[in-house]
Amino acid sequence: MHEAKVNCHVDPQTGNVGIAGKTVDAVSYDVTVIGAGIIGTTIAESLQHQGRKVLLVDRLGVGEGCSKGNAGHFASDIILPLANFSTLLKAPKFLMDPLGPLSIDIGYLPKLFPWLARFAWSAMPHKTTRTIEVLKQLNRPSIARYKKLLQRLEIEHLMSQNGALTIFESKSGERANLNHAKLVSRHGINVEVLNTNQVLELEPEFDRQISGGLFYPDTAHSIDPYQLVVELANSFINDGGSFLQADVQTIQPSENRDSNYLTRVETTKGVINSRKVIVACGAWSKNIAESLGYKVPLETERGYHYMLPQPGVTINRPVTCYEKSFVMTPMQQGLRLAGTVELAGLDKAPNQKRAEQLFTNAKPLLKGLNQLNATTWMGHRPSLPDSLPIISKAANENILFAFGHQHLGLTQAAVTAELVTDLLENRMDKFLQHHLSINRF
Repeated sequence: MHEAKVNCHVDPQTGNVGIAGKTVDAVSYDVTVIGAGIIGTTIAESLQHQGRKVLLVDRLGVGEGCSKGNAGHFASDIILPLANFSTLLKAPKFLMDPLGPLSIDIGYLPKLFPWLARFAWSAMPHKTTRTIEVLKQLNRPSIARYKKLLQRLEIEHLMSQNGALTIFESKSGERANLNHAKLVSRHGINVEVLNTNQVLELEPEFDRQISGGLFYPDTAHSIDPYQLVVELANSFINDGGSFLQADVQTIQPSENRDSNYLTRVETTKGVINSRKVIVACGAWSKNIAESLGYKVPLETERGYHYMLPQPGVTINRPVTCYEKSFVMTPMQQGLRLAGTVELAGLDKAPNQKRAEQLFTNAKPLLKGLNQLNATTWMGHRPSLPDSLPIISKAANENILFAFGHQHLGLTQAAVTAELVTDLLENRMDKFLQHHLSINRF
């Protein structure tokens, strides 16, 4: 597997990246973006391209969180929130299997319980109906926004628009998927119902035990989601942006909300002065929001992948297995098996058996699947109980939030960057502004 690198200057005296010899507290910025995952990096690149002076800060480096190991699926077809009645009905069955699609750490349950209660409330039909309308506005334009962005940066090759499949293996799976197809079709999603032979025409290496599938012809995937965020960061740097690898310790907003007054951001490598600060550090955003007076019900859904560099089989698009709830995505490094939800917080060590189970799940579906030199990975999806992100201003309008995109961070990044620009320029759609507000909880 190749290593992608961000090509930018590192100051040997300060360790600051892209600041070209100045200490960080000698520079002030128009915007400081905290978090260099796909959300934060896309925001930073977009704002820098618009002519703003932008600093991107991350404690680990560019793309070292979920952006490094996600399933790579631009899931524009997903308009049904994870918080829905069907999920509630299936959850007890999933929890019976410690290596199944959903796992909860019993020791973490007392801390998790308030989030679970909010999740159950968000799954009520009247709540789900509202959330669908919001997800439609976030997801349906996502691929068009990405195409525009990737064409401008000349990295279109990192997106493959070859559609996506969901396959099912049982009559109950077939019924559930037919109902799902009817639902999303009513909301304008292009979906085709396929029988076994039609699935095998698209993906001939799958076993005939498959009962059928749903084909979403308008969706896409990245052949290397980590390289994608790295290329965005390189474009940001080459366009004059700065990157600092440091941990943010405190944010001290100016009491004066006028945009000419600077917010002070203290990091492990110095103080940043910035007119605007955008908090976009995924699952780690909760602590920063709390330090600013916001109690946000953000949890981490720990997701795993099992990477097969020499899979021995070829598939042409992302394929989701309905019954086992995981996705198989072809990438330039091989075949990535990704999925599962583990609710266990930020600190618990990865349970790599959950990653290995993904291969066990895939093996019967793809005869000849090879795990030679396979690697495992775990990342923290930042999830709010209503399945919607926060894209919002704080009470002090010099601070903005863009986090909580759960399974859809890659999908929604380009749209989020546009919404953040709209927020900064006070023209964000009122419907989205209301439903994505940090004050909704």
